[in-house]
Amino acid sequence: MIKKIALVLILMLFLQQGYSQKKYVVIVGVADYKNNKMDLRYSDDDAYRFYAYMKSTKGGSVPDNNIAILVDEAATKKNILNTMNKIYARASSNDMLVFYFSGHGGEGVFCPYETNSTYNSLLTHSDVKKVFKKYQTKYKIVFGDACHSGSIYDGTPTNNHSSGNTTNTNVVIMMSSKYNQTSQENPQIRQGAFSYYLLRGLQGKADRNKDKLITLEELFPYIKANVLNFTHNRQTPFIEGKASKTMVIGRLR
Repeated sequence: MIKKIALVLILMLFLQQGYSQKKYVVIVGVADYKNNKMDLRYSDDDAYRFYAYMKSTKGGSVPDNNIAILVDEAATKKNILNTMNKIYARASSNDMLVFYFSGHGGEGVFCPYETNSTYNSLLTHSDVKKVFKKYQTKYKIVFGDACHSGSIYDGTPTNNHSSGNTTNTNVVIMMSSKYNQTSQENPQIRQGAFSYYLLRGLQGKADRNKDKLITLEELFPYIKANVLNFTHNRQTPFIEGKASKTMVIGRLR
């Protein structure tokens, strides 16, 4: 009887510490644009690989109802925003929202499939932030692999993130490059440099202390150092948001 009670108490403690947390994920990758002159090579591969990670045990084995992937012609501005609202509306307060984008970007914007010369065709960073603000979940993460993606920040940048965030919401916005930089994709790795090291980090390479947990303070420095090295200092990943440096981004167990 004592052992059973102890087991129940341990289970309750795990639940209180967030082990019951669920992820709600929207993944976007655009390589084949409506305007053929905009076509990229590996943005769709980036999206498929990130999707495979989220479906894996290390990514949390996210069930089909909690995840959506929009690639090429499916990645219109309207469809992206509608899908975000549809998926995120299912989340509870202790859960995590994840948005991943790989494709073209510009000052303050991501470029969906139908991008043309009009501003209304663009998915603005404000559009993404507005959706996130609608849902009161504890954890929110945006990953962006796009040129000029660092322009997403609209206040004092928090490049080292908070070391003692006490708010109920942890928000992380991790972008592939500074506002004035392009983001590289490379035939050697058949991915964008940022997405490649993001996935390698989440899959275990960023776990410095070997505790089987990938924290914010482990993941971003790993990505930044490797992307800078790989691109010969031409691409500098950027981070914004307010979250504890010990916030768990991925688990290896």
